[in-house]
Amino acid sequence: MTEWRRLSARRGVSSDDGPYEGTPSHLRASLDHWLKSAMTAITVTAGTRHRTLNGNIIRRVALAVRLPLRSNVPTSTLMADFLHSCHSADDRYLDALDAALYMAPHADASELARILEEGGSVWTLRGDRKGLERRVDPAATQAFEQATDPDDLASAELGQAWSRAFGRDADASDAWDHAIKAVEAILAPIVVPAQDKPQIGHVLGQLRSQSDRWRLAVPGPEQNHSIDPLVTMLQTIWPNPDRHAAGNPRTPSLAEAQAVLHLAVTIVQWGRSGAIARA
Repeated sequence: MTEWRRLSARRGVSSDDGPYEGTPSHLRASLDHWLKSAMTAITVTAGTRHRTLNGNIIRRVALAVRLPLRSNVPTSTLMADFLHSCHSADDRYLDALDAALYMAPHADASELARILEEGGSVWTLRGDRKGLERRVDPAATQAFEQATDPDDLASAELGQAWSRAFGRDADASDAWDHAIKAVEAILAPIVVPAQDKPQIGHVLGQLRSQSDRWRLAVPGPEQNHSIDPLVTMLQTIWPNPDRHAAGNPRTPSLAEAQAVLHLAVTIVQWGRSGAIARA
């Protein structure tokens, strides 16, 4: 978060707090102000810019988030209704912020990012600044950005997995599926290039049966560049426990799916860099 720490925390009389889920009370005033600023139209009169509340934007975001509003009321009252509805539930408030980033043309994304960071929120802005996602360790974010830099199928699948693992519309099983597809997209052309409709199962079968023909750039504890660490990683992420191939299907947790995604990012990076190669 921000480098500044509260004096009481520096003195040791209280602990550092956060990150906070939801929209705690200390964040509400700043978030309310940001939403009011986002729900505006800008006009220019005699060279001077004016911002006024825009009822159309308020109603559009409210409709998307399913916020109840009164009709035939002044715009200022409409905005008050909007905020009152937001305050009724944390998820509703977060959905409103997420929608405003996407729909409100004058939403200041940088200002919202600052508020969330300085307020210790667990939420931050997505890379495209058009929505919210769960805050992730900067090193993990950097690894993801590097792995998805090329414009290809593996990057697209990782992007979908990231959105479903850390976004407001999180879905652990879907995130896991896209992570697997990203790994398949990067490894199949390397390991089983002639395979029709290749899957991780085909890749694993090849690596297990002909492990002596493959090597990792990382020497490993035996200094023999064994492919076994990759095999273990693939066994860890496949199959998705939500699928019948897992034997006893169950819905994975979000924490599990996030961990699998980080493994997939590493595997994709290895495949791109040539770290997985024939011996």
